[in-house]
Amino acid sequence: MRDLETTMLRGSTDDRAQILSRLTDLFLSTASVMDDDQVGIFDVVIGRLSRAIELRARIELSERLAPVPNAPTGVVRQLALDEIAVARPVLVASKRLTDQDLVAISAAKGRDHMLAITERSDLGEPVTDFLILRGGRVVTHAIAANHTARFSEHGMGVLVMRAVQDDALQMALGARGDIPAELAHQLMVAAKNSARRRLTAGLQPDLAGAVDGAVERGAQAVAAQAQIQGDLGAVNAALVEINRLNEAGELNEARIVAFATAGSTEHAICAVAVLAQLGLPATEQIILGSDRDAVLLVARGLGWSWETAAALIGLRKDFGKSAPAVERARQHFRNLAQPTAQRVLGFLRMRDAQQ
Repeated sequence: MRDLETTMLRGSTDDRAQILSRLTDLFLSTASVMDDDQVGIFDVVIGRLSRAIELRARIELSERLAPVPNAPTGVVRQLALDEIAVARPVLVASKRLTDQDLVAISAAKGRDHMLAITERSDLGEPVTDFLILRGGRVVTHAIAANHTARFSEHGMGVLVMRAVQDDALQMALGARGDIPAELAHQLMVAAKNSARRRLTAGLQPDLAGAVDGAVERGAQAVAAQAQIQGDLGAVNAALVEINRLNEAGELNEARIVAFATAGSTEHAICAVAVLAQLGLPATEQIILGSDRDAVLLVARGLGWSWETAAALIGLRKDFGKSAPAVERARQHFRNLAQPTAQRVLGFLRMRDAQQ
């Protein structure tokens, strides 16, 4: 304690980190036999020190305390409200965080902390209700895939309602075994409607059109078909080269960056499709579609760098390429947990396999 007071008054950041490490060692070596009052002493001391140390030391502290059943509650809450790199270990694993803590943290910190919380086992209904209400699409997908999470009747009803327009969410919910019978029926109807939409999407829309304008529509159809044939030719040529590179063991992240940087959209899409084990239509939607998070999730799920994700973002025509948008994407990518991204990538593969 004398060392602590001296260090807090005159010590450097390194000195404080060293004292904190020694205190944490002492706590971990005796935690199993401590009573609540003894743990409370460490709570005060470690909590005071942890507010005066650098990021790396706070991350290490979070990682060490996360699996401890009787870790100091105040310190754990303090770490959970820190930036996501510090908070993630305790958000995922610490049993000291109550449902009320998790809801309050989600409300205060936002999506990155919510995604970490979705990885916890045995999430209670108050937490899942809040995540569904406030978490957005990516958080909703992640929580639906957590098979140990428990949902209230209202929460599950909201998920099923959203699944009507979300094929990936349909797949996640379809793999669960806790959906009530009446909601399971609604989910089945939604899946049938989605399948019907996919089947009819390729039909010629002008077959049942009026006679007026038939000549003009016919000309437009011919022009569109010519464009499609040209596009297919470019894609086929790209796919042949990508398959050759893959068979030779030369298809990798660096090739993706090279194709994207050169503006070779067809090659980049084909390469991502092969490495991500996705179909070409799904991959094109991921890279060029309106959901900016999709390409970030796939890149993080495959273990790629931000530079690769940024190169793929550069293939867009306009949407999401402004400097502020790219910076926001960089922050999201940096904070995105790879296990979560891998789980979402698994959803995409399941959905793609069903289409």
